Formats: sequence, structure tokens, C-alpha cells
Amino acid sequence: MLDSFIFVVMPYAALALMIFVTPYRYFSNRLTWTAYSTQFLERDKLFWGSVPWHFGILLVLLGHFAGVVCPHGMARLLANQQMLVLLESIGLAAGLLALLGSVMLLLRRINDGTLKRVTFCSDWVLLYLLIMQAATGIYIATFMRWGSVWYLHTAVPYFYSLLSFKPELGYVADFPLIFKLHSAGAFLILALLPFTKLVHLLFWPLAFLRDPPILYRWRSQRGNSRDF
Repeated sequence: MLDSFIFVVMPYAALALMIFVTPYRYFSNRLTWTAYSTQFLERDKLFWGSVPWHFGILLVLLGHFAGVVCPHGMARLLANQQMLVLLESIGLAAGLLALLGSVMLLLRRINDGTLKRVTFCSDWVLLYLLIMQAATGIYIATFMRWGSVWYLHTAVPYFYSLLSFKPELGYVADFPLIFKLHSAGAFLILALLPFTKLVHLLFWPLAFLRDPPILYRWRSQRGNSRDF
């Protein structure tokens, strides 16, 4: 029952929410399609959280997608032992960067009263989920070595079975609990993505070139104001 919920119900529910909620949010209220940058309120700790997280998560996602998009090419690449060790090391380092960045972003919001007032419940939930996802990924990479190889022969065929609407639980049902938690966390993040600030990841960046400039007005304690 648990396997069916995690590997059948959750992925299709997450996909349905992304397909239907995302365009509705975009066309119903374009102003909410943003990360609501808090750089104006605090920027020092933001650098140490945002930069590691973005670099780490992009490398991790690239590795996951490469196995799905080009499994045969990745299999030939990983057949080389030195390349396998190199890619495993890069993946672990990227996971550590993502974990460090997400923890710093969480501490930044906890320790800054101004940021707390502009932090929604979805922000807290998403940050904790990202930390859990990075932590479980690091655990898998550390204690279940050569995951990039068995990932190609288990998770990748499972993903293709999902796309064909014939999910094959046999590929993933025998995995340990930590792997199932990692999978459930990924599906949950995808499901929540259309409702959170993380939805800006789906925005095509070049579209910002057509947007009009935003006027910011800075008001000092003396009552003077300046436009930016």
C-alpha cells in the first residue's frame, strides 16, 4: 500500500497539479509568479545560502535528468571506473552544497525578524522539504555507493513506465526506506511547486525582457525619497 501511494499516486498527483495549477496561476495573477526577492531586506546571508544552493541543485538535477534522457550514453560513460568515481564525487559535493545552501537560507529567515514577517507558511514547508531532500540524497550517495549505476537500471525504467501510464513497482519496491523517503520528497516538492515561490523556476527567463521596469522608492528616516 505504501509503495503504491509513493510510486503511483504521488507522481501522478504531482504531475496533474503542475499541469493544471501552474498555467492557472500564471494567467490569473502574473504578479505572484515571482520569487519575491528579499535581497532588499538582507543580502549578506542570502549570498551564502542562494549561491551554494543554486549551484548544488543544478548539478544534482543535471545528473538525474542525464540518466533519464540518455541512459545508454550514461551507461557507457559510467562503465569507466575513473569516470564513475569522478561523477559520484561531483554528485556528492553538489548535494553537500545544496544542503549547506538550504540550511543557510532557513537560518537566514529564522534569525531575521524582518524576513519572518514576509515569510509565508509555504516558504517554511518548502525549505524543510529541500533540506530533507538534500540530506536523504547525501545519505544515499554516502552509504549506497555507485548509485548512478543502479539508478540507470531501476529508477530510470520506473520513470519510463510512469510515462507509459503502466507503472512498474517491481523496479523500486525492494529499495530501502531512505530511498522511498527521497522519492516521496521529490514528488511532494513537485506537487507544491505551483503553489510556492519556487514556481519561478518554470518561467522562461527571456520573457522578463518584455516586462516594464519596476519603480522602487526608497524612503529615508528624514522623510526624503529617491526613485530607482
